[in-house]
Amino acid sequence: MAAERMKKVAGLLNCPVCYETYKKPKYLPCHHSYCEGCMEKLQTGPSIICPECRETSAVPAGGVKELPNNFFINRLLDEVDLKRKVEGEDEAKCDVCVKEGKAVALCLDCVTFLCEYCYEFHKNMKECRNHNITQLVELQSKKIQVDIHPKVKSMLCADHDLEMNFFCETCDQLVCHYCTTNEHNGHVHNSVKKMANKHRKEMEKMNEVVKEMINKLPKSRQKVVTAGEKITSQATEVDQQIDLYYDEIHRKLQQQREELKNKLRELLTKKKKALSLQLEQIDFTEAQLLSVKELSDAVKNGSDQEALFMKKQVGDDVKRLTISYSKVETEPVELPTMEFIPTKKYKETFPLFGRLFDEVVRLFDEVVIPGNCVVTDIPTQSLVGSKVDFTIITKSCNNELCFKGGSHIIVQAQSNREGDVVPVEVKDSNDGSYLASFVTKKIGEVKLSIIIEGGHIKGSPYTIMVERDYKSVNKPRKIVNNSGNMGSPVGIAFGKDGVWAVADCSYHCVYIFDSQGRLIRKFGQSGAENGHFQYPWGLSFDANNDLYVADYSNNRVQKFRVDGKYLLQFGHRGSRDGQLSGPSGVVVHDDNVFVADRNNCRVSVFHLNGQFNHIIGSGHLSSPYDVAVTANDRLLVADYNNHCIFRFTLDGTYVDKFGNGHLNNPAAVTIDLSGFILVGEDTNNRVSVFDKDGVFIHMFGSSGSAQGQFSNLYGIAVSSKSGAYVADYNNKRVQMF
Repeated sequence: MAAERMKKVAGLLNCPVCYETYKKPKYLPCHHSYCEGCMEKLQTGPSIICPECRETSAVPAGGVKELPNNFFINRLLDEVDLKRKVEGEDEAKCDVCVKEGKAVALCLDCVTFLCEYCYEFHKNMKECRNHNITQLVELQSKKIQVDIHPKVKSMLCADHDLEMNFFCETCDQLVCHYCTTNEHNGHVHNSVKKMANKHRKEMEKMNEVVKEMINKLPKSRQKVVTAGEKITSQATEVDQQIDLYYDEIHRKLQQQREELKNKLRELLTKKKKALSLQLEQIDFTEAQLLSVKELSDAVKNGSDQEALFMKKQVGDDVKRLTISYSKVETEPVELPTMEFIPTKKYKETFPLFGRLFDEVVRLFDEVVIPGNCVVTDIPTQSLVGSKVDFTIITKSCNNELCFKGGSHIIVQAQSNREGDVVPVEVKDSNDGSYLASFVTKKIGEVKLSIIIEGGHIKGSPYTIMVERDYKSVNKPRKIVNNSGNMGSPVGIAFGKDGVWAVADCSYHCVYIFDSQGRLIRKFGQSGAENGHFQYPWGLSFDANNDLYVADYSNNRVQKFRVDGKYLLQFGHRGSRDGQLSGPSGVVVHDDNVFVADRNNCRVSVFHLNGQFNHIIGSGHLSSPYDVAVTANDRLLVADYNNHCIFRFTLDGTYVDKFGNGHLNNPAAVTIDLSGFILVGEDTNNRVSVFDKDGVFIHMFGSSGSAQGQFSNLYGIAVSSKSGAYVADYNNKRVQMF
């Protein structure tokens, strides 16, 4: 069994970059490991792109050496090294004496190699007299079969070079005895053994969640395979439907051509018959004249009249019709939902590609009927400041295209919010179609009415949603820094009447500004009493304009009136229901307060009175920094370590996530009036904008101290009137875009 295990182990000990045995293996947040030296070569600027999964990971300020060691690989390396020495493949040196003489024995209890001198000494020590000491010769001859594992190495404190036998719960890190009496004096700490048992149980619970997800994967895989098979089958079916449909169209075209030719033959027959009758009359007259001549014999001359009048006028105009196809989404993303659906039956709407008519025939079907007219290319959404173009097509009483212009058309675009009328330009193409356009000037709904010959056309009035254009964002319109007295701004929130608040975690206070950016008041100071703060972070106003503040290091949320009067608090340090550990983001929605419980890797939900409600995100979240709620009641969570935005229902059901591969340490998230999602990225020092479906749209900002640049971005909020406000932490300011 040991030999089989070692064969499996050997394949895990080579670095995927250099293909040699690991040297100081480190692992990235994506859980892929490489040699420390190889990682230094992979590093590009402040980040590393993993060669295996292509995920981008930030490098700590101290460099690659500050990344976590892969203790699992190190333990395997020690195990292989021990095996090779025991089996004689490598020379074993004494682990006890300074001479490091050749080892002749191995203490199985201490997992220590001993030379002849140390072997006798070790054997005769009182505390070692019951140890199992075996000669290497016996182990190498396979006479004795034992399962030996290397001794677990103790981790030493980097500051004091002492074994780290304690765990500081306050700081969530291993410490030595000296640390507990100095840097971590007054913190909550306990022995490693006790804390390890506690956290092993927690990890077992997390492992159960992982196992549950793993158990679901085969079923999910089968569903995807089945969906793929059904998609292939339906693709074949739809392919056949397309052939049938277009074969029928071709048949209809042939039929229409034959009908036109038949009409042509009918008209030709009619005209030839008329000419034939005329010739008969001429011949009859001529015969009569000849008869008179013959009779009178006095007429010597005669006149023949021949008249042939034929004029053929053919007009062929083909009008362009645009048919809109709508998308069909199913659950999951690649479900077998394909279906070929013509907008209308082609037999009813099939265009005439040509007409045959006589000049003297009046076409009564050219009269425009408003209810039959249609509009094409009209969008349902547009960006503020953009030009909207569309085409109006006129149709007759029998729903056929008209070929003449001159119709009386009125087009009006009106903003629902302000009631402003937007000018619309209409151009007559003189072929029955009209080109129209207007420029959107304000955010919100625009009602577009199209009236022809006194009546609304089909579908009028139309609704166009005008949204904010984030691609025009370049430089800030305003800088707020409290006259240079702002410390480190993090959370931002907007209340009623243009009032907005900023949390300053350096000065442990909250600023209240008016709509012009003037400081109204400041409240709070460092401490743990009511109304005091230890690193205030996220902010959110409720419907009564009361302010909720996430008090990070005090592990609580405090509620204040807008004038700074303390009202209540809830939460205290811990991981049970209703307890918090490092609360950062907070958002009030309806009657609930959603708190990003960072160190507990979850979102805790409370009623407005502070009573605990439920938990969201356990097993999904790693380091939730901020939260926001969308118009369709979806909770967005900015997960700093997972580099993405998670989406849940308000009762805690996981929906999806987005931003992977684009976001780097998202620390703030908010939503504007149009549903765009704005994400503040701490490491990238920028704001990324996504649409309501999580599709990336645009980004603005870069690293630096100039206007429009950021240095650590931890807060973002959107005002309904003035734009996006970004908390620029190290630059000690708030920038308004």
